[in-house]
Amino acid sequence: MKIWRVLATVILTLFLTISFVLPAEAFCGFYVAKADTNLYNQASQVIIAKDGARTILTMANDYKGEVKNFALVVPVPVVLDEEQVRIGETKIIQRLDAFSAPRLVEYFDENPCQIRDRGFVLESAPAPAAGAPRARREDESLGVTVE
Repeated sequence: MKIWRVLATVILTLFLTISFVLPAEAFCGFYVAKADTNLYNQASQVIIAKDGARTILTMANDYKGEVKNFALVVPVPVVLDEEQVRIGETKIIQRLDAFSAPRLVEYFDENPCQIRDRGFVLESAPAPAAGAPRARREDESLGVTVE
């Protein structure tokens, strides 16, 4: 009886722990400037690449405003050295953005009922018989209604 009590306690604790977990929220950093400065960012583009324990984060921000002195603060899990931070080429982000953009594609299928041999139509496939009782019985046995 004691094992059931321990098992129930473990399951209840696990359930309560999982049910109150909040979703993770992240952001790409923030700008810091003088108090009377207007600084806006319309969008940020982020690329994350991992290679084993190494993570490369590429960011592109399109800030707007006339600011001479400002800072972009990006939270990272470790302290970075100066040589680990570089200014990259915008072509990389533009190419990846174009590559991953949604595309509208339209396909046209020919008549699937026509039988073709070397590009010539031989005949059309026969239509199924209207009163095929065997096929109907098989469909009904599977719970399928064919209309």
